[in-house]
Amino acid sequence: MTSSPISLMKNLGDQFSVVFPDIEFEFNAFPSGNAMLDVRRAGRAFVMSYSIANGFGVDELRPDDGFLPGYQFGFQEFAPAAEKLREMVTSEAEAQFAYFSSLTQPSLSLIVLQSGNVDAAKDFYSAMGLSFVEEQHGNGPRHYSATMGRLVLEIYPCREKPVAPLRIGFDVPALDQTIEMLRSRGIRIVREAKDSPWGRRAVVEDPDGNRVELAMAS
Repeated sequence: MTSSPISLMKNLGDQFSVVFPDIEFEFNAFPSGNAMLDVRRAGRAFVMSYSIANGFGVDELRPDDGFLPGYQFGFQEFAPAAEKLREMVTSEAEAQFAYFSSLTQPSLSLIVLQSGNVDAAKDFYSAMGLSFVEEQHGNGPRHYSATMGRLVLEIYPCREKPVAPLRIGFDVPALDQTIEMLRSRGIRIVREAKDSPWGRRAVVEDPDGNRVELAMAS
């Protein structure tokens, strides 16, 4: 579904105010379908306009401008107009940061578990259906690594128990069967499988005391 020019402009103002606390903006949408985004920063004022007939206009407002029809920069598409406004309002480095912040959110790519017994931990997580390979980088310690899509789970040895146990979660295709298999291996079941508003779930404890939430995969 394609966003409307009005919603795109409003979102741009929201992004500015979140990323740069010293920026103020005012957004107005009119019954005609036109819209205006005014941005103020460090005593300077900038504007982005939209009209159905003319597309997007971008300019900096100055006290000595007087009345000048039109805008310094005109665009038919939102993306180049937004990029021009970012360029004018922010420094180059800030503009790049704001642009990429508006496009992406961080995604989890790596979990490293510190284990007092890497083989026991590997066996525990293998019971969830993960497939591990043994690795060693240079003179580093022997450890295990499993790939789940773009996420990598690694199990490294540690000499002392972690101060703050980690809690992670997995969706498994057969929750009750997985729980019984773990129970048969002596794994502590912290919370038995039960239905909840978020689906059927259970909590178990891995060999290093980390809480692991298991949920029925949908």
